Amino acid sequence: MKKLGLIASMVSLISLWNVTGASASSFADVSSSSPYISYINDLGRLGVTDGVAPEQFGPSKTLTRAQFAKFVAVAFQLKDDGSSVPFQDIQSHWAAPYVRAAYQAGIIEGTSASTFTPEQPVKREEAATMIWRLAQSRGIAAPAALKFQDSPDAWAVPAVSGVLSKGWYAIDARKSGESWSYRPRDNMTRQEMAALLAQSMKDVPDSTWTSIASDTGTTQEAALPSWQQSLKDHLLNQETDFQITLDDPNEFQQIKSYVNALLADNDYLHYIYNGLNYEYDGVATVTFKLSYLESKVQTDYVSEQAKTIVASIIHAGMNDFEKEKAVHDYVISHLAYDQSLVEHTAYGGLTKGTTVCQGYALLTYRLLTEAGIPNKIVEGHAGGQLHTWNLVKLDGNWYHLDTTWDDPVPDVKGRLMYHYFNLTDAQMKHDHTWTGTYPAASQDFIQALGQEVQSGAMDAAASQALLSSTGLSGETAENTADSISAVQALLQGGISARQSQITFRYKSSLGSAQSVMKAALTNGIVMNNNVGRVTYEFGADTRLTGYTTLTVNVTYGS
Repeated sequence: MKKLGLIASMVSLISLWNVTGASASSFADVSSSSPYISYINDLGRLGVTDGVAPEQFGPSKTLTRAQFAKFVAVAFQLKDDGSSVPFQDIQSHWAAPYVRAAYQAGIIEGTSASTFTPEQPVKREEAATMIWRLAQSRGIAAPAALKFQDSPDAWAVPAVSGVLSKGWYAIDARKSGESWSYRPRDNMTRQEMAALLAQSMKDVPDSTWTSIASDTGTTQEAALPSWQQSLKDHLLNQETDFQITLDDPNEFQQIKSYVNALLADNDYLHYIYNGLNYEYDGVATVTFKLSYLESKVQTDYVSEQAKTIVASIIHAGMNDFEKEKAVHDYVISHLAYDQSLVEHTAYGGLTKGTTVCQGYALLTYRLLTEAGIPNKIVEGHAGGQLHTWNLVKLDGNWYHLDTTWDDPVPDVKGRLMYHYFNLTDAQMKHDHTWTGTYPAASQDFIQALGQEVQSGAMDAAASQALLSSTGLSGETAENTADSISAVQALLQGGISARQSQITFRYKSSLGSAQSVMKAALTNGIVMNNNVGRVTYEFGADTRLTGYTTLTVNVTYGS
C-alpha cells in the first residue's frame, strides 16, 4: 500500500523571523537534518567523544589512526593490560594507552614492524577491519563475502562485508543491484566513524552501549528538545488532534524531517500512519491533525493479542530459528489474503482473518518483536505491485521473510509453505525489488544452520527437524539433481524408505515437472514398492536460480 506523504501549511510566513533555530544536536556544527545526527548524539551521550572543541564535533574532519584507536578503545571498553607493543612511534604520544589496548585486543596492526604512524589518516577499510576483528573476537559470526563496485583490498573484504551485512553504516555506503560501494580507500570522517561505532556498539557484546543497556535494562536515548519530545509522545500515543509549543519559530522547519525520522525508527507506527496536516500560528503554537489505519485502541488490541499468541506458540527451550518458524506458521495458518484490498492492518487480520501484505507484515513484525526477535518491515515491489514483507535477524544474520507470498491465493487451510522463508538479498531479488536502505542479507540460511551445528550452538537433531518440517531438506546438495538419473535415484531412495513426501530440486533445463516425473518414475519403482498413488507439486526454486522444486506425495498399497 502506498502511504500518504506529509502535508504542511502555515498561517504566518516563517520568513518574517530572523532567529537562529535551536538544534536537536549536542553540537552546534551538526545540522538537525544531518543523517548522522543520532549517531553523533549517541557517542556524545555515552562519553565516547566530546568533540574537537566546545560544542564542535567537526563532522567532516578526517580521522587519524590514533584518534580512531581511541574511539574504539573507549567505545568497546578496551584497557591497556601492561604488556609490550612493538610500536616505537607511540611511546610519548597522547593516544599511547588506547593504541596499546587496541593492539593487545588483536584488532590493529602497524604500518611496519615497529611503527603505528598515529597521525596518518585512517582509511575506511582500515576502520572497518578494526571493528570487524573486534566483533569476531566477541562472537559475531562472519557472513559471506559481498560483491563490490569499488573492491576493498583483499585483506579488508571480509571486514567490509561484515560491516555492511550488519548494517553498520549510514549514507556513506550504497548498494546498486547486488554490488556495494563503500569507498574503501577514502579517509574516514568523524561523522562516518559515528555511524560505524554507534551501530556496532549495539550489536557487539561488552561495548559501552551494551553495558549501559545491561545495567539499566534499557538503552538510554539522548535528551530531545521539548517540542520534539512532545511531538514524539503524541505520535507514539496515536493521537489525532493536538498542539505543541515551539521554543523558536525556526523549529517549524524541522517538523517534517523529524516526523519522517521518527516513523523510520518505528516500523509499526510507520505502516499504520496514514497522513498528517499541521498549521503554525506564527508565534509558538503548531496544531496537528493526523490519521492512522488503526486507532490506538486497535493497536493496543494487537499488542495484547500478540502477547497471548506468543505465549501459546513459543515454548521453553526453543531457539530463535524455531521461534521464527512458529510465528511464520501462525500467521499463515490464521490469515488469508484480502482480495478485495480493504483490510490493510494487523488488527483487520486478527479480527476478520483477512488482510493484504501490509497487514501480514505488521502482524509478523509484532509477533516476532514480542518473541524477542529483531526484525524490520521492508517496502518494495513484487508481482508488479507495491509490497511489504519482513527482514529478520537471527544469530547476527539478516534474512528476508515474506509471509504473504508463503500464503498464496486461493487460501488453503492447513497449507504451510516456506518458499520465502529466510532468503538472502540475491535469492529474494528473483521476484522482489526494493530501493530503501536495509541491512544486507547475505548469509545462506541452510549454510547458517550447518554452522550452528558445527559450532555447537544448535543440536544436529534440532537442525534436521527444522529443515524437514519446512521442506528445506530438499534444498541441500544431496537433494539436488542435475540429471534424470539423479532424480530417479532420489525417488527410488525415498520410495524404498516408504516416505509419504519426497522433496528435492532439479535443474529446470531437464524439462517440465511432468516430463521429468514421467522419465524418472519407472514402472519398476512403482511395482517393486507397492506404490498406490503419486501426486506432485512444483515451482521455481527461490534459493537456487535455474532449478525447480518438486514435492512428490506418495501413498502405498496395503
